[in-house]
Amino acid sequence: MLTDGTGTTRGMHYIFFFALFTVLVFAVRGFAAIRWSEGMQKSVRANIGLVLVHKLIFPPIALALMWMGQKLLGETSLPHISPEAWAGVPVIVTALAYLLAYDFMDYWNHRLLHSRGFWDIHAVHHSETDMNWTTSYRIHLLEPIIMRASYLPIVIFLGLPPLAAVISFVMYNFYNAFVHTDLDIHFGPFSRILATPRFHRWHHAHAPEAYGTNFANIFSFWDVLFGTYRVPGRYTGPLGFEGTPGHDFTKLLLWPYLRWIEKMPNVRAHADGASSVEPVVNAG
Repeated sequence: MLTDGTGTTRGMHYIFFFALFTVLVFAVRGFAAIRWSEGMQKSVRANIGLVLVHKLIFPPIALALMWMGQKLLGETSLPHISPEAWAGVPVIVTALAYLLAYDFMDYWNHRLLHSRGFWDIHAVHHSETDMNWTTSYRIHLLEPIIMRASYLPIVIFLGLPPLAAVISFVMYNFYNAFVHTDLDIHFGPFSRILATPRFHRWHHAHAPEAYGTNFANIFSFWDVLFGTYRVPGRYTGPLGFEGTPGHDFTKLLLWPYLRWIEKMPNVRAHADGASSVEPVVNAG
């Protein structure tokens, strides 16, 4: 799994991203970059709150997953590339190899999270109605557990050095934040290779024609290859889904559990129809 090294490195990247994306938006929109709407202020507060909760709860879970990966590597005969095989390879090449494999897994994980069995977890991310770069951190705690557990085969097989993982972490988090910015940036024909904010905004669109499209976080050619690419032009419609918890921090923390409770037969029978409508599922 991707790791970011020390806690200091982890904290510094948030500060760096804040400065970087403020400058980027300022370059495009001028002083509008620092005049946040009320919706964006609420969004950022909710997203930062989710980050803080993750920092408190997720580290021991991540350590457990790392321990499982080390046990699998050390005590099984699973096929893998020896770390020594990467000794003569430039670290940026190994980092890009890791990023490519990571994004491939992310594409399929993302499609899984848009299926009915997992949508209620991923719906927390799609609850965003005021897109901004901090939206990349709007995820429920259960989501990274599912996704990082699935990365173990990649970690075991590739056997990449830790420095490559750190570089991959920075590259991935930067680009994931970039595609969530509220800017209509597009790379023309190259957008079929690399994801863009316009590409990803269509993924978040509250529009039936956008459902089940644009799953890649970095390399949009996965969507081209598997038939899920869709960028017909600029999207200016609403984001989110019907019944979204919006920027309610408590609801965001509890959302999948509340939805699962609502779906229990005995609860549905006494709900007087209030919970009978499923949220929009962008099934891939």
